[in-house]
Amino acid sequence: MFNHRLPKLKDVLSVYAVIATMLFAWSALLFFWYLPSWMHFMLIGEIAATFSYVIVASFLEGLSFLLFLLVLCFFLPPEYLRDEFAARGTALTLPIIGMIMIYFRITNENIARIIFSVTGLVISLVIVLLFYFLANNPRIKSALAALADRFTVFLYILIPIFVLSLLSIAVQNIF
Repeated sequence: MFNHRLPKLKDVLSVYAVIATMLFAWSALLFFWYLPSWMHFMLIGEIAATFSYVIVASFLEGLSFLLFLLVLCFFLPPEYLRDEFAARGTALTLPIIGMIMIYFRITNENIARIIFSVTGLVISLVIVLLFYFLANNPRIKSALAALADRFTVFLYILIPIFVLSLLSIAVQNIF
């Protein structure tokens, strides 16, 4: 019924691969940043459980961001997002998730709010410019689509890690 409003599954998987790779890489970086201090007071099982929760949370965050893009795709006219979902979804994903990463990297909240609002405006401008260039430059459009397509390789690694982490959490909570 809604197939004419949503993009092809291949394009959705490509964009999700970009989202998941960015979020998993960010989560792994933060996990390994805190790991040396955790080793002083946590057992190996507790560290593994923490890693499992981090992986599952990243997977669910990625799915929620993908759902946001699909809702946009559903309500916008097809030529805005659906027809070129791999390229335009990647063009939306990279700056938005990048902006969120910058926000969470800054530790002082007052400075973070100011920088986030300024970078939010800059990122919004960049997104508008990317959409303009995507619509008029086939090279940029094909480069972003190719980038998204190449990121699908990471799903072969990330999805099994997610499944193992989900099983680990299920076993921990059952027993």
